Amino acid sequence: MKKQLVRVHKGLVLFIGIGTWVQMFLAGVWHAGVVATPEAHVVFGLSLLLASLLALIAAAAGRLDRATIGRTGLLFALILLQPILIEQRRAGIPLLSAFHTLNAAFIGMTAGAVVAMARKKEVAEDEETAVAVATGD
Repeated sequence: MKKQLVRVHKGLVLFIGIGTWVQMFLAGVWHAGVVATPEAHVVFGLSLLLASLLALIAAAAGRLDRATIGRTGLLFALILLQPILIEQRRAGIPLLSAFHTLNAAFIGMTAGAVVAMARKKEVAEDEETAVAVATGD
């Protein structure tokens, strides 16, 4: 079960990492006037938020190391911050809403770091399994 949770975590953070690029494209399509509303960007952003929550749950339930759980939690927090930042425009603080774009870069970097950590964890577990099989443990 632990190995499955490690793989679920890895898949979710990989989705988030790639999804960050998709999000930037969807925002660009809207700003370029190709579509009339940012709805696709918003809905896809909500899917990234859900994926980050599920990744955090998988990391904790899979008993991944503290660093991976912590960075996955940071990833969730950064994604959760996105709608809060963009809404600051309506609250009359447009400068604060400008951090929405900068935060997207932090999300991408954090997702990349968590994917790398998840890959390393999966490789280590595969090596442990191979050694156990070879030695009969």
